[in-house]
Amino acid sequence: MKKSLLFFATTVAALSASAQTVIWNGEDKELGSDGGFWDRATPTVVEQDGNKCLKITLAANPGGWDKEHCNAALPLGDVDMKGLRRISMRVKQSKQHNVLVKLVKDGGYNIGRWFWLDDTEGWNLLTFEFGAGLESGNITDTGNTVLEIWPFEDGNDALANIGQTVYIDDIKLEGPTVNGVAVRTMDDGSLTDKQVIVGGSMRKGTYQNTWDGEWHSENFDDYSLLLSKLSPEVCFLNVVDAEIADGDSPQLRQKNPNLMILSATDFFDTDNVIRWDEANRRNNTPKLVLDQAAAFYTPIDFHADEVAVKRGLQAGVNTLCLPFYVGQAEISANCKIATYTSTTATAVNFTYADHADANIPFLATDVDAAVDAETGLSFYDKGVVNTPDGLGSEFVGIYAPQSAQGKYGINADGKFQLGDASATVSSFHALLSSVPASAKGITLIDDATAINTVSAKVDADAVYTLQGIRVSKPQHGLYIINGKKAAIK
Repeated sequence: MKKSLLFFATTVAALSASAQTVIWNGEDKELGSDGGFWDRATPTVVEQDGNKCLKITLAANPGGWDKEHCNAALPLGDVDMKGLRRISMRVKQSKQHNVLVKLVKDGGYNIGRWFWLDDTEGWNLLTFEFGAGLESGNITDTGNTVLEIWPFEDGNDALANIGQTVYIDDIKLEGPTVNGVAVRTMDDGSLTDKQVIVGGSMRKGTYQNTWDGEWHSENFDDYSLLLSKLSPEVCFLNVVDAEIADGDSPQLRQKNPNLMILSATDFFDTDNVIRWDEANRRNNTPKLVLDQAAAFYTPIDFHADEVAVKRGLQAGVNTLCLPFYVGQAEISANCKIATYTSTTATAVNFTYADHADANIPFLATDVDAAVDAETGLSFYDKGVVNTPDGLGSEFVGIYAPQSAQGKYGINADGKFQLGDASATVSSFHALLSSVPASAKGITLIDDATAINTVSAKVDADAVYTLQGIRVSKPQHGLYIINGKKAAIK
């Protein structure tokens, strides 16, 4: 089969060092060993461009079946394809020609795919799709006999190229995997864990293949494929052990804008990508962007040079919960921070503090002007802390949009609002699990022994101890009446 036009011969893409789907690369298997090439076309392992690779030399048939020494044959033995069907390899030869790859199972099938090799000066990355085309549905993961590589097809033109030398390297099964299973075999939206660990390889591109005499321009995009399997609940992708090329992290964040990607490569260079910073000995991202409309979770600590939180504020009192330390001046100029202290029979108490620790829900009070969610909040030089199992018990932080039915929110005036069946809450807020019937609003305490203010929504004639406990018959001593200290003699 001749090819009259020059079609896409994919240039070799740089991949990360950790390979999970290599069938043969010349480094871990010698000829004649388990997985080594059969004795066809005088196979030898040589060094080319700094890598070990296979060298074959096409030869006339010295005995045996016709054209036996015009191809390289790699026994597949116990190779488990685990649902992967795309095979790539690097090939270097001195003539433009079709390259035929056959996947053979004795008594089962003998399936071929052709690729046009264009560049005769250097290495070509050839991609063969066995997941589409004739007999693709018959291929099994195990029990395959051999992978045959015919650099000049298996027709008479192969014999016309006797003496030609061909180099072959990095024969791989391609495509992303999760828990050792090919993502392509999974149902859409079936990945629902907060963290997903991806193996295999991720790449996108276009190649020309044929399996029926007609050339097919095939597009493949492992990022789009993985995205289709992710649910919005997935917050953290670990791709450290996956081979990455043509990185496309923005595409992966389409379902969850808070999605973070832990990567070992430079291909991901956009927001929410975490890489090891060797100079500072820490995981680091230049910019973390968080959106209150989506779920958030991180299983690891990392540093963020900048954090943009798309979270609106109202003038007055706000509930917040963030995965990093926050000082009160970072919210707004006049803001005060108060953390939950206790709920008594008559009051819900918060104590003023100069900061809130990571993953601790808190109040931002005295916010002097509303901030819309798109403008949000900006923070710098932050240590993001891994997400614990719980974000409080009575005053609970929220890291995923959810129903607020039966829970109590706190409005701008510090008054409690019980959520009905239609009530919802966004991420990076907080809710109260319960509120005593007599309490109408929050109680703010300067420290453990002094109350600064009681919400104006509380009965002005109510009398409280210095610990925030409401009393009906005060005795002699200091109390809080109408939000101020008063002595009863």
